[in-house]
Amino acid sequence: MKKGKIIILSGPSGVGKGTINKELAKDKSLNLTQSISMTTRSPRPGEVDGVNYFFVDKSTFKDAIEHNELIEYAEFIGNFYGTPRKYLYEKIEKGENVVLEIEVIGATQILKKESPDNLVSIFLMPPNLKQLENRLRNRGTENNEVIKQRLDKALLEIPLKHKYQYVITIESVEDAVNKVKEVLLKENTLHEDWKNSKYYKLKEDVKKIIIEQYMFLVNNWKDNVIHLDDYKENNNFDFEEYLINFLTQKIYKYVLAYEELVCLDNFSRVKIIAEKFMLDFNFFTMEQD
Repeated sequence: MKKGKIIILSGPSGVGKGTINKELAKDKSLNLTQSISMTTRSPRPGEVDGVNYFFVDKSTFKDAIEHNELIEYAEFIGNFYGTPRKYLYEKIEKGENVVLEIEVIGATQILKKESPDNLVSIFLMPPNLKQLENRLRNRGTENNEVIKQRLDKALLEIPLKHKYQYVITIESVEDAVNKVKEVLLKENTLHEDWKNSKYYKLKEDVKKIIIEQYMFLVNNWKDNVIHLDDYKENNNFDFEEYLINFLTQKIYKYVLAYEELVCLDNFSRVKIIAEKFMLDFNFFTMEQD
């Protein structure tokens, strides 16, 4: 049985983590189990203990910290939030993918502690700060001072997006949900063959682009680096494959962050983006492992 993975959905407060998570939960083919966090804050209208959160007092929460029962925890605006360790690992061992809808501080703790092989980490971004502010105000659950604190915190959290494997901007709920599903397929967390992912098709398109436009570079790449002081000969190094992977990853992550997912189905658009990222290719930092 294939072991499950920890699916981290993180980002600034109010970005829409809960909305995306609820939509994902509707698709049973994703094999997702929702992690239930522990918190010391009071329940919001409609929230149920043991379903939305484990609502506890601060004494109980601190006791869980002391006994190493939480895989991550954080304090925010006077309340504690954390993820029970036992619940999480029992689900993973059963082959289930466990979704952690958590704040950035908690996600950062997990990214430091856990093996990358066990994780799929996604940072959800707002299109801009004004929209983030509007979403916080439209929730109608906090006063102006708390909203200001959340926006100030967002300014400190957004620069940490580079620590995650993927950044997805929520222009629309439908597109963002489709992007998360695509990432889960690409990361081989589903029963469906990962070769059905848009990433796999993109790699084939990038290979065509390189054959059409950049074979001179491929055939002569060594001439550009052979005279460097730190150049080391590696006869097994496949420069063409290296370049394909470089462009595929760049294009894929760019589209997830800045364009609609359907862009990956448009070969002409992929070609334009590839040309842009070829300007970022750096022979001097190329690793020949």
